[in-house]
Amino acid sequence: MTDTQVSNERNDDLTLVCLGASAGGLESYTKILSLLPAETGFAFIIVHHQPSDWKSLLAEILPRYTTMPVVQVADGEKVQANHVYVVPAGRQVHMDGDRFRLTPLVKKSGWPQNISVFLQSLAGNQSKQAIAVILSGLDADGAAALRPIKEAGGIVIAQDFHTATEPDMPIHAVDTGCVDFVLSPFEIARKLQAIAEERDRYKKLESTLN
Repeated sequence: MTDTQVSNERNDDLTLVCLGASAGGLESYTKILSLLPAETGFAFIIVHHQPSDWKSLLAEILPRYTTMPVVQVADGEKVQANHVYVVPAGRQVHMDGDRFRLTPLVKKSGWPQNISVFLQSLAGNQSKQAIAVILSGLDADGAAALRPIKEAGGIVIAQDFHTATEPDMPIHAVDTGCVDFVLSPFEIARKLQAIAEERDRYKKLESTLN
């Protein structure tokens, strides 16, 4: 199998959930993950909106709140269900089929749009299986890529402004008109679990019919 064939592999049955946030995001991440079962069948990726020179301790902190494996993304790594992936500081992640590709953040100073960049690639790769969750944070990162997610048939969730430490990111997300649900972190976890259960039932039904 050639490198091109490997990079074009895609698991159309796998749902990849992007949790995007910045200021106040840690509280939201931990609340959501702590309420999710270990086996949703989904893969979760944390894309934190931060300058390239900031350091992240998410890979060390998040395992305290979930029994899913928490993995720092490596270039070329194949995404797996029931895992939580954390993007390394100073790196930008893209989807290439069912593999992660890492590149240096384009913007060397200030606040890059790393959530929007990832969601754009997710919309092109994961089609209707993509779920974008915009959580607490400053600025509008993520908002520019919500329409492609919706047009691909994906689901968009924003954190309820009243539960966000910094409501800018979810407010900008809602302003796009592409958000399906505005929910608290507790409700987001319950909604993700409900979607997982519904998709699992559909897969079993489809398997029976085939």
